[in-house]
Amino acid sequence: MDATVGVDIGATTLRVAIGDSRGRILARTSSPTTKKATSEALADQVACAISELLEKSGTSRPGRIGIATTGPLDRRGGIVNPANLPKVGFVPLVDPLLEEFGREVVLTNDCVAAAIAEKELGLGRGFDNFVYVTLSTGIGAGVFVDGHLLLGKDGNAHEVGHIVLDPAGRLRCGCGKPGHWEAYCSGRNIPRLAPVILGEGEAERVSALSSTDIFKLAAKGDPGCAKVVQEVGRLNAAGFASIVDVYDPELIVVGGSVALNNPRQVLGPIEDLTEDYARNRVPPVRMTELGEDAVLKGALLAALHSASYPELGPWTFMKAAGRKKRKSRV
Repeated sequence: MDATVGVDIGATTLRVAIGDSRGRILARTSSPTTKKATSEALADQVACAISELLEKSGTSRPGRIGIATTGPLDRRGGIVNPANLPKVGFVPLVDPLLEEFGREVVLTNDCVAAAIAEKELGLGRGFDNFVYVTLSTGIGAGVFVDGHLLLGKDGNAHEVGHIVLDPAGRLRCGCGKPGHWEAYCSGRNIPRLAPVILGEGEAERVSALSSTDIFKLAAKGDPGCAKVVQEVGRLNAAGFASIVDVYDPELIVVGGSVALNNPRQVLGPIEDLTEDYARNRVPPVRMTELGEDAVLKGALLAALHSASYPELGPWTFMKAAGRKKRKSRV
């Protein structure tokens, strides 16, 4: 029996799932995303993970494959210079999977996939204008306006993590550019904010901590960590105000590990301060009810229901006649 496969390629973790016709997850696996700085390593890891999961579940071959990945997307069927592998150039994802499995592949940004999951299964049901925002290892969004997915000329109309919040560029983003929201408020970069706002000794102590520890210690009253979390909250509110003013949503749904693990500390400042920066009416901001599965479920649904989202047409790939099957590295 063919099974729909969903793939969630995050900067930190690779998740793969097999799902049914309703997008429900039947089996899954996860592993750290490869850090090998080659253009082939990521597709090889994905192909191996799919094959191993199919074998464990007793499934002969995949049906459609939905890939939801950190960006930026590239119309050739992959991503280019992702923040976790910024110097590798083009990373093909579609062609290697077409050659390995010979099945239709739908490629989306990870947050676009999460927005699809929210639209069909989550808080986005019934809304034509809403934004899904992830605050995680990186920062990104998936956007519906007037019932349509916004993708843009290169599939990257939603890269809100690269909004410039600090024109002085005191911190540089993983993409290489200065002053981006992600450089200050993503899980990977929050500790780097300490030297920007704290004195030298305190900054050295706090910057050596993980984001997880900074939030925990801030909740216990640690003054240095509390200052960092307070500044993260202020910057997040400014970022959300930009989302409100650019997309004019009825609802903003928030996910990602930073938000899910620290809901009060993250959502509180966003709810309290976004109006200070936004011109448009600020909509409700809610934590996703899909948890960490939002992207994975969205990858499955994008594969299953790609025809329902005509915007995904250029990102739906079929195996070309005459293409030779690649030598498997599985």
